Amino acid sequence: MQKESFEFKVELLFKGLKLLEATGEDDLPANALETNANLIDKIARKGGAGPAGGIYVRFKDFFQANVPMQEQMVANSDLLLQEPPFNGDFQVYKEEESGNLIPYRQLAKIPRPSFYDDEYISKEGNAIETPVPYRKIALVHGLDCIATTINQSCKYWVCGSQCVFCAIENSDALPQKDPGALIAFTEQARKEHRVSHFTLTSGTQDGPDGGALEYIPFVEALKANFKYPVHVQISPIKDQSYIDQLYYAGVDNIGIHVETYPDTNRHRYTPGKSEIPLRLFEQNWDHAVQVFGDNQVESYLLVGLGETETEFDQAVEFIAGHGVIPFVVPARPIANTKLNKNQLGSYDDLVRYYLYAAKILKEQGLDPRRAKAGCVRCGLCSAIGEAVRVVDRYP
Repeated sequence: MQKESFEFKVELLFKGLKLLEATGEDDLPANALETNANLIDKIARKGGAGPAGGIYVRFKDFFQANVPMQEQMVANSDLLLQEPPFNGDFQVYKEEESGNLIPYRQLAKIPRPSFYDDEYISKEGNAIETPVPYRKIALVHGLDCIATTINQSCKYWVCGSQCVFCAIENSDALPQKDPGALIAFTEQARKEHRVSHFTLTSGTQDGPDGGALEYIPFVEALKANFKYPVHVQISPIKDQSYIDQLYYAGVDNIGIHVETYPDTNRHRYTPGKSEIPLRLFEQNWDHAVQVFGDNQVESYLLVGLGETETEFDQAVEFIAGHGVIPFVVPARPIANTKLNKNQLGSYDDLVRYYLYAAKILKEQGLDPRRAKAGCVRCGLCSAIGEAVRVVDRYP
């Protein structure tokens, strides 16, 4: 990979793509006059767990990316589109200071699976009683990662202490999923060659396992029917035997996400989750690495939440020092959350962050490209994998 391709992905992740406003009555036919927000909603999901509000694209054979498009994310972007990219190749323009648009790069939209709007009809005994569109069961992230949030509720939302960037309960997906439905979704995806691994997420639940055991029926069903590797995400738990149970159920890769660092940022941006002491994260990370092995434990590290460069560097060293891959992702101000903006000054700052993280990973002998499943293997919301590939080319 060339340095320029890595930097272009970082630019896309930070700036996003802005859709030009229609400038007159002749821009669209009378029966198709829609606001940008409505058009964007058709190609970029608004809520849910993880980085929402983006579209899946490819840049040649160099990378895939989930690029922000929701209007509150891209207000200051100079990367523009003249029309919504529903299918195929499309042109990205860069806006000069004069206001002129110059052709910048061509991207290809990763196609939407054809079966999303088909209805899943459950078999007798399944939890889903009425026909539902397949897209409410799971989504294909990028080309071939099947992702679903098995439980869209989170205990921190009940008391208003949810993470400020989280939209897990602002979703039109099924609030609770069913293993049989996920099997049916995977069978449809496999027909179109759109599956190679799974990402299962959940909100944090009450109880000593924090909801970790809810994954087990899903993992066991997936492993009984397919051979694809599975990633799950949990909050730190005091009884780490639950981590062992996930491993023996068939989980291949696990995420235990600190989200942001240091504690001052945790209290501000993850008020409920910040009550979990960092020491418990360390204990869970250490145990998970022993159980799952090298390169199979990750932690989201959101950037642009007011952290200084020094604090970011310390966070990377803290996470990677435990043998965990810091999955560096620019925080997105998703609609209907408490996050208003990403506070990084420019995408050059994000380039520096990624290169520093890649340097530390290499020093620790970690390689995100060896992750068996999940967010790190998918890599569309982050450029950490690309950074590891090019970091040696920088002085």
